[in-house]
Amino acid sequence: MIEQPAPAVNPSLSQTTDTAATRSSGYAIAVLSSAGSGVSTVIGKWNLMAISPLLMNSLIFSVATVVLSGILLPARGVKNVFTLSRKGWLWIGLFSGISVFALWTFWAGVQKMDPSLAAFLNRVEVFIAILLGIIFLKERFDRWETLGALLSVGGIVVMRLSLRVEYSEGFWLVLLGSLFFGITEFISKIAVRYVEPTVLTYIRAAITAAAFWIIFFSRGMSFEGLERVWPGVIALGVMGPLVARLLYLSALKRLELSRVAVISQMQPIFVILIAFAFLSQLPTFREIVGGICISVGCLLMILARHRTGIRNSLRVARSRER
Repeated sequence: MIEQPAPAVNPSLSQTTDTAATRSSGYAIAVLSSAGSGVSTVIGKWNLMAISPLLMNSLIFSVATVVLSGILLPARGVKNVFTLSRKGWLWIGLFSGISVFALWTFWAGVQKMDPSLAAFLNRVEVFIAILLGIIFLKERFDRWETLGALLSVGGIVVMRLSLRVEYSEGFWLVLLGSLFFGITEFISKIAVRYVEPTVLTYIRAAITAAAFWIIFFSRGMSFEGLERVWPGVIALGVMGPLVARLLYLSALKRLELSRVAVISQMQPIFVILIAFAFLSQLPTFREIVGGICISVGCLLMILARHRTGIRNSLRVARSRER
């Protein structure tokens, strides 16, 4: 019997299949990251019913630092993790310092308002990050980005005008936190040029934890209420700075930043569902409308920025061909 030769495999077809599989897993991971962030927001809200935002931040970043130390240091060695360039340390310092303000104000706001509204309002960080990129890169808004910006600002106005009185202080704190988060997002994109993302996450967690503990003890605050929510604190320490963040970085390895950013806009949906199920908290119709306007506006800005990037790349390619 003559043995038939195996059919030839088309390399381009194999490569296309691998790319499609990578993208599919990237979308799944991005959705999991968004869901993880939503779970973190609701867990954080539950924790803040018993303890202060300062204590919670101190503890969750300590948990993240301990876990990452056990994973990263044995695998890479202390010297390899901490041997960085001056620019690397400079950007880590800026990233960590502004993160402290962002986290403190955001969670202080979440403590005083519905977590679903906080999740919608926190989408403003996308608007800030894109705006900073445009300012420093000397680019202009196209008409879709302008429309997205107007929708986002309009959403903030609608949400503020329809907001319940008891949420007023929380609204401004979360908005301020979103401003700081937008700045940290912009800085992190520069920082990863000098520091590997996992190392950046680890050192940022350690510096942030140290900063919060210094502030905590200098203000003479107590651990009152921790005995009631310590499981939530540990869960948030693992879920927020670790699982959700690492899933986000993993998604970025498989998908373009713009696609991951689009999927991250799903976070408020997860927060609404989880907060309603476990905390029995639900925004009013007008508050949701304002939140949707913010999310849709940010979505338009992301998609328009992605399209601009493709157009610029094609322009550069054509100029090289000439």
